[in-house]
Amino acid sequence: MNKSLQSILSRSISIVSKFLLLTFLAKILSLSDYGAYQLITYFTMIAISIYGVEYYMYGNREIAKGDNSITKINNHISFFITLFPLTFLLQIIALFFLVPTEILSVQVFVIIVFVNFCDYFNQEVYRYLIMVKKISQANLLLIAKSSIFLVLIASCYLINETIDLDITLRIMFVSFIILLIITSLFLFKYIIRFKDINFKILNRKELKKTMSFLFPFVILMFFTKGLEFFDKFALEYFYDTKHVGVYSFLFSIASLIHVFVVSGFYLVFLPELIELNEERNKKIKKELVRFSGLVLSSSIILSIVIIIFIDILLEIIGKADLIENTNVLYILLSAFFFLNLSLIPGIILYIKGKDRLLMYISGIVLIVNVTFNLIFLKLFNLEGAAIALSITYFINFIIMSYKANTIWKKMKRNFL
Repeated sequence: MNKSLQSILSRSISIVSKFLLLTFLAKILSLSDYGAYQLITYFTMIAISIYGVEYYMYGNREIAKGDNSITKINNHISFFITLFPLTFLLQIIALFFLVPTEILSVQVFVIIVFVNFCDYFNQEVYRYLIMVKKISQANLLLIAKSSIFLVLIASCYLINETIDLDITLRIMFVSFIILLIITSLFLFKYIIRFKDINFKILNRKELKKTMSFLFPFVILMFFTKGLEFFDKFALEYFYDTKHVGVYSFLFSIASLIHVFVVSGFYLVFLPELIELNEERNKKIKKELVRFSGLVLSSSIILSIVIIIFIDILLEIIGKADLIENTNVLYILLSAFFFLNLSLIPGIILYIKGKDRLLMYISGIVLIVNVTFNLIFLKLFNLEGAAIALSITYFINFIIMSYKANTIWKKMKRNFL
């Protein structure tokens, strides 16, 4: 099978599996338990970013330029091990700060810490597979990650129809044990032999050099994760996990249009556009037009599909609180539509290496989002969070478009 077709198929399976999992959990769990589960998964995403320190953003750019050696993998492992005591401590501090104390038992604490590491490990091995051109194996690993938990929890439900948050987290723990074993096998079979692992603890000079380069990415990560998750944790703070459950499910449905565009188009076009920019190839204009057209058309089509079928989906789930808040979904769809449009100027800024500019823009929109959430959450409840997000992403699109337009004009003068 063609590798591009394989990638599209594997990403489609991953997205569908995620959709089925979230829908299934929304149906079988109470909305309070579902909200608590989502807060835990959101924290896992934050923990992955803390572990990674955005090293992959530097790696992505260098790989696209042709650097994909085993030495680079060893350098990454050395960097991770050197910073591990600090990143682990930061993760624990964030855990106690963000996750509600009423659900944070010793068992839940152990599960979260274990899942965080396994998820990060799986993510990095997936990137390593892409780095060494093992695309088919990377696709298989992606499918495994997205389907194991779904299969286990569906099987458990068939055996025992009563599933609560505690059982859900235990099943998730088992699924990540299985995923850890599979990921380890992929690492040592397809990427690097055990005897070729040659990591070291970085000295102060080496660490300072790397962190100096990564600084704008780390700040950017802080801003983007704050923007991505502030509304959910704010809802739990001002209201309760039931509100988080309603909002996070509708958020997940609306975000499918963004997940599809990023995985189906952005990640596919990005390496090619970086290469074309390095070569100062005039073909970059044609590819940017193609990318823009695909982003715009797919965002519109997917939004229409979601609007058509959402009532049927909510009837199947059978939760009145979800049905009563479909207007929140429509507002969130507008938010992700603006976010998708922002990918067009955003990809121009990224390929031109405007990392600090992206950092400043993310900082501005985070401040905007926090401000609007603090105002609108108390005034309009769930709708307030959605309105704040939509306004934020619209402002983000306007600022990025203005900055990218200036850069685009320079590109046209230089080689287009």
